Amino acid sequence: LPNAILYEIFGYLDPYDIYKGFYNLSKRFQNLAINSNILTKINISTISKSNFEDYYQNIIIPNRNRIKLLRLSNPFTVDIIFAPPRTILNFGHLEILILDSVQIRYFTKVFRHLIELPKLHSLTISLTDYNQSLDVIFSNIFHLQNLKYCKIEYEIKRLEDEPVQLNFTHRDFSPIECLIINGRFPFNGLK
Repeated sequence: LPNAILYEIFGYLDPYDIYKGFYNLSKRFQNLAINSNILTKINISTISKSNFEDYYQNIIIPNRNRIKLLRLSNPFTVDIIFAPPRTILNFGHLEILILDSVQIRYFTKVFRHLIELPKLHSLTISLTDYNQSLDVIFSNIFHLQNLKYCKIEYEIKRLEDEPVQLNFTHRDFSPIECLIINGRFPFNGLK
């Protein structure tokens, strides 16, 4: 089959399915997979750790400077990709980052490096553990200079009669146009 037809077929498949189904068939399929734009959108949802490590070595590492969308849904994937946390800087073309079911400790480690990604304009985060301080999370989010869209989901660990607080110590500005918050949030902190 001509490459154009194969690329069209690849357009209907998930990059991981392309990798599992075609990558090891021949050198031609490896080159087609690596040199296509298909691998610029990585959506990793349900995958075993051993399969992910193989995919990470053969697809993500060689293409990380081309990846525009990265969705990680397993906690171990965040740990592998961002160990050390500064590794995120190798994803220079990353525009959309989706972190499902991430623990706050991983998020905090990676987050300080997100500010250095010039093309990141969309961030979706779902935190799995309880958060005690919204100040740090939202202050960091508001400092992402190119962020236009942000969706965050979290739970707060607090006593029932204790009010949720959000205090910024300095004047924060953000270019965010769409902010979706799924969690208790003190809107009076956004004055």
